[in-house]
Amino acid sequence: MPIYGDQKSGGHGRNDAEVITAWAQILIDALRAGGAHQPVSIGDGVWGVEVSGSDNGFRVRELAPLIDFHGPHVYRMETDSVRQNLAAAYICELLDIGELPVVVEEFGLTSDYVSPDNAASYYRQVLHNSLLAGATGWLAWNNTDYDHLADRAPYSHHPFEMHFGITDAHGTPKPQALEMRAFAELAERIDMPGLERPDANAAIVVSSFLEAKYPFLDSVDAGFVLTTTRQAYIAAKEADIPVGVAREADGLPDDLALYIVPSSKQLLATTWTFLVEQARRGAVVFASYFVGDNGSQRGLWWPDVDGMFGVEKRTRYGIVDLLDDDELQVEFVQEFGGIPAGEVVVIRPAGSPLSRTYLPVEPTDAEVVAVDGRGRPILLRRRVGSGWMVLATVPLEYFAAVLPEANPEPTWRVYDGLADLAAVPRPIRVDDPRVMCAEMVHDDGSRYAWFVSQSPEPLDIQPRLESGTLRDLDGADVATLHLKPYDVAVVHYEK
Repeated sequence: MPIYGDQKSGGHGRNDAEVITAWAQILIDALRAGGAHQPVSIGDGVWGVEVSGSDNGFRVRELAPLIDFHGPHVYRMETDSVRQNLAAAYICELLDIGELPVVVEEFGLTSDYVSPDNAASYYRQVLHNSLLAGATGWLAWNNTDYDHLADRAPYSHHPFEMHFGITDAHGTPKPQALEMRAFAELAERIDMPGLERPDANAAIVVSSFLEAKYPFLDSVDAGFVLTTTRQAYIAAKEADIPVGVAREADGLPDDLALYIVPSSKQLLATTWTFLVEQARRGAVVFASYFVGDNGSQRGLWWPDVDGMFGVEKRTRYGIVDLLDDDELQVEFVQEFGGIPAGEVVVIRPAGSPLSRTYLPVEPTDAEVVAVDGRGRPILLRRRVGSGWMVLATVPLEYFAAVLPEANPEPTWRVYDGLADLAAVPRPIRVDDPRVMCAEMVHDDGSRYAWFVSQSPEPLDIQPRLESGTLRDLDGADVATLHLKPYDVAVVHYEK
């Protein structure tokens, strides 16, 4: 519907939200008046400002009281395979709005774009990753190919649209149909409707500047909230951290062990006060420096950087401090979680001359954890109460988010150290960041572990458990998992 509202813009910046919300109410009232009792969404794709940073008038918060489920349509095009495979999952994470279920109402691909084996991998990744992100239903676009309609619009002028089917024009199942069937068989075998995700003890903070209408803002900044938090989600998954998404607009939870503020230029002043208080009570708060990518207010909007992080900033008015290094050789000068002192990781700066920057600081009340090859502090931590405030002086997540085929990249190592520092429970872990693992718990008490490979090559992995054992779904002990390219393994987890 947003596309038809204004084909050139998709409605962004043009549609009247009040008119659209009223239209949705009339639509749903008419269905109910006609006797329809089925769950309803409105086919908007959930492309509103709350998940995109751009207002197309179809506002998720205003439509949530009217509908029965969020129905995202996800057809992203990415420059990184891992970002592509987790794109739908992150949208599902962002849709914790209005306590509604999430049904991936449209996803899929045209066979004209993709080889059969890669089509199957994509379906497999979307299904499992979005399940682990909270989705409870899936509708593939679409059932069958339409070769016999080649002489009719829209297929005559968009011929690739004929081949979005999971069966071909003769009804033969394509590889993506077999993935749907395998997923359905798994759902029945483990009684998927009875599963839920364990509560997370860590969260990625999503700035309210993604969606709020604060005055005198550059619209570019909102888009970067989405970009950098999505990359943070990937890094947390690579570190096997059970992580949630916490929207500043809804108020942050006050019972977490770890708060991640990734490459965020803007948060509310009250949120910074809250985060320092959480550190004082024992949490770890991590933030990475970022000044955005526009020429307006070219500075950090954080109040009292020096006091919060125990540093003295050495910045200049109106001038950003550029990184002209192709690579940063970052050495950990003290142990940080699982990273030993002396280890070096390589960070690749990226972005425009406005955003490829660092924050020059001198420590006052902070410990230097890591430095680059020029001795500049890259990671620092300050004890606050019984917790920690941790500062990265480069926008780790932003750099990775704008690089092609970046993942996995070293941010996951930093997050791994943060999780150890915060004592975040991680019952199941894999040392290889190309395999992401997660747990789900059935209402009968049984537990399952997912292992999702992001590798184009086969892998053999040995999971690490805090306690307990893994068994396959037939009951045999599992010590090593053999994963094909972009494979998914689901096993029993007996604690």
